[in-house]
Amino acid sequence: MNPRTKYPNVSVGEIYTRHSEVLELSLVGSSAGFDRRIKEPTINRPGLALSGFFDYFAAKRIQVLGSAELAYLKSLSPDVVRERVKALVQCRIPCLVVSRGSRIPKSLIEEAEAAGISVFRTPMVTMKFINAATIALEIEFAPTRTEHGSMVDIMGVGTMVRGSSGIGKSECVLGLIERGHSLVSDDVTRLRAIK
Repeated sequence: MNPRTKYPNVSVGEIYTRHSEVLELSLVGSSAGFDRRIKEPTINRPGLALSGFFDYFAAKRIQVLGSAELAYLKSLSPDVVRERVKALVQCRIPCLVVSRGSRIPKSLIEEAEAAGISVFRTPMVTMKFINAATIALEIEFAPTRTEHGSMVDIMGVGTMVRGSSGIGKSECVLGLIERGHSLVSDDVTRLRAIK
């Protein structure tokens, strides 16, 4: 492992701050769970968990409740809904997102609040939200690295100019700029490996 490579550590609050506009997220209740860490850059729909099956539950992911999950909860008695939701939030999930602007069961909000988990609502269709959130998470989880050197855009290709101190990197970059290429960064460049 290269000591200059930084691996991500993203909180729910950071995702909300950086991506709430694109994901059309609105906070329901308090921000009690903003410090929770998201440990996997993917999304989970907890339908099986809501039915009581937790053997392969992906608890490290953002949990999204769509029409199917909400219809299932609506088919249960209020006591059973509270029991199922309580079991879900006790798995230490990062946060819950309810799609399609749907009405959120009161017991879900209360149990999430008691467990210190943030609940969000988005008007987006479930699959559209999952696609957009996955892209946002891939950006956040992409490894980053800082390099000493300058970067120039040469015909749409980012080109790093590196070398020992005093070797003439700046003069090289200035020559490229004079020929119509664009400066991207000078002296220190932060790289992000997005797949």
